[in-house]
Amino acid sequence: MQVHQQGGPGIGEAEAAVLHELGMSAFQRGNTDVALRFLSRACAFAGAPAAWHRNYAEVLDRSGESERAEAAARLALQRKPDCARAWETLGTILAQHGSLAESCECYEKAVQLDPTFWQALNNLAVALDRLGRLEAAEKRYRQVLRLAPNSPDIQLNFATLLGELGHCQEGLEIVRKVLERHPNLMRAHALAAEFTRNLRRRGSAPRRVERALVVGPDQSEIPSRRSSISARGQLRTITPQ
Repeated sequence: MQVHQQGGPGIGEAEAAVLHELGMSAFQRGNTDVALRFLSRACAFAGAPAAWHRNYAEVLDRSGESERAEAAARLALQRKPDCARAWETLGTILAQHGSLAESCECYEKAVQLDPTFWQALNNLAVALDRLGRLEAAEKRYRQVLRLAPNSPDIQLNFATLLGELGHCQEGLEIVRKVLERHPNLMRAHALAAEFTRNLRRRGSAPRRVERALVVGPDQSEIPSRRSSISARGQLRTITPQ
């Protein structure tokens, strides 16, 4: 027997699951409008799991519909309050729209629920950095690098923070390790040059290191590391939690 949403479109669980799958497939192909139509219908099913609402929230946010995205993420948490991924999603939505203090609370909750959730730890470190809480950000970066030690973006973010804290030698050592594996990474070369200049000046070196462009694997440039909260890339595995 199919369960229908009261006052809703009258779809059953099997049909809702197909709509969700079609929506995520459309999103992966870059067809956001079609994805949103399918996901909206899937999430109208009364028994839609938290993971569906979380995925819907992420697609809404990436399409610029921040208010609806936040509402969908909060609905996911109503369905499953212990869903670490949903807390991380809500934190990222809030952070991208300026609510950094509240986003930190969401990331902290995600990490409490899943201490191995390095994406949430990374986003927490970036948000703390943006809030000017540099020592707290340093602690979180060291934690996330124990879980994801080979991410050049995270390593370079941490190196930049160390420069801001005046630890240019440690920052330079991290950058050199990145360059050993990624010799063409422009951001790493820029940071290495800045650290070298600062170390030569020593006492006259400024506290804050110059911003360098973030260059990803596709060599596309992002204006600043501080403009990017999430290391998500594409949506992660779609499985109800």
